Amino acid sequence: MLNDLKRMVIFAHVVECGSFSGAGRRLGIAKSAISKHVSLLEQNIGVRLLNRTTRSLSLTDIGETYFQNCVRLLEVVGDARACTSTLQDEPRGLLKISSPAGFGIEHIAPLLNRFLQQYPDLSAELLLDDEVVDMTGQGIDVAVRVGWLPDSSLRARKLKNSPRLLCASPDYIERMGLPQSPGDLSQHEWIIFTLLPTPYHCIFTRNGKSREVQVKGRIKTNNGNAVSRLLLEGAGVSALSDFLVEKDLKKGKLVHLLPDYHIADAGIYAVYQSQRLEQAKVRKFIDYLAGEL
Repeated sequence: MLNDLKRMVIFAHVVECGSFSGAGRRLGIAKSAISKHVSLLEQNIGVRLLNRTTRSLSLTDIGETYFQNCVRLLEVVGDARACTSTLQDEPRGLLKISSPAGFGIEHIAPLLNRFLQQYPDLSAELLLDDEVVDMTGQGIDVAVRVGWLPDSSLRARKLKNSPRLLCASPDYIERMGLPQSPGDLSQHEWIIFTLLPTPYHCIFTRNGKSREVQVKGRIKTNNGNAVSRLLLEGAGVSALSDFLVEKDLKKGKLVHLLPDYHIADAGIYAVYQSQRLEQAKVRKFIDYLAGEL
């Protein structure tokens, strides 16, 4: 029974990672051993669960049904870590993390170093990308995301709020004037951050009343650090999460515009693939982030 449960856990990880090698990296097991366990599972139940090619894996029709039943059964028997020695309570193996570039450099990288010092058998890979990554395809264990999460099958834990601040440089304000109300922004050059849900609209709230402003600009980008740098260069105005502008605001390199108005906060989340298959390295890293942030 123990071997069957172990192979079910391994099979489920293969499906989530999309490859034997990805599951091997996640579990700290050789790719050949992962393949052998899945083959033995197929032999024991007498059906093929996976279509294998040199480039990809896909579930057979029976495999899809078996995977869903496998997940439900693992929920019933409890924590899958108790069923296999590969899922230990002590973090080990490779922890693969993705994060937006600005937040990853300023916050995740320093925290990651201190976290790894606690666990000598754990290594990590930090991928910095403002775009939403394919967690399954890239074998990501934890994705740190800033913004608003779309509906998905992924699980998420909110780590903190991230206020968004409207900013411009002193040089830009001297040239173009200081906006006194959201309506004034129609006369200003806006740096468009294309990853926002509504990059060409911004809602300002004060005293319970909201006003939506349509903005325009000649420069657009999908990178928050690029927006921040363009602000410093006096290219226009834009609203960014506080962690991207707080240092420059303190130094006087940027000015917080319309401080009496509120722009909807973004959220900072730790996203992971499935709570049912959560490993010690994932659980403890997310707990660590939540505590430090």
